[in-house]
Amino acid sequence: MNTASKLIVGAIVLIPVLYLGSCGVITHQHEKSFAQVHDGDTEAQVIQVMGEPTDRETPSNRLAKYGAPECQAPCVQRLWYPNKLSLAGEAWSVELDGAGRVVHTAHITSP
Repeated sequence: MNTASKLIVGAIVLIPVLYLGSCGVITHQHEKSFAQVHDGDTEAQVIQVMGEPTDRETPSNRLAKYGAPECQAPCVQRLWYPNKLSLAGEAWSVELDGAGRVVHTAHITSP
């Protein structure tokens, strides 16, 4: 096997390993942060722990891409934190009430 062939084979093996490793790191980081979010926390506390959400959902602006049921009272806003590398559609959501406090959290993956 010549050097070019070895490099190609190495890349073919390395790229999926790096992808899966990166996906796992993102999942671990989100799980660690998500464990610190509790009912009653403020939106500011959630953002301090989880960072800015990728998406914000309201009852009038449903985001079907996550496959979750619509945000219903007491939920007035749902913050979404997806793992953008996940092939399974993994995401974490935090629901806020009218006072901007956490009322529900969820971790979802598409089948």
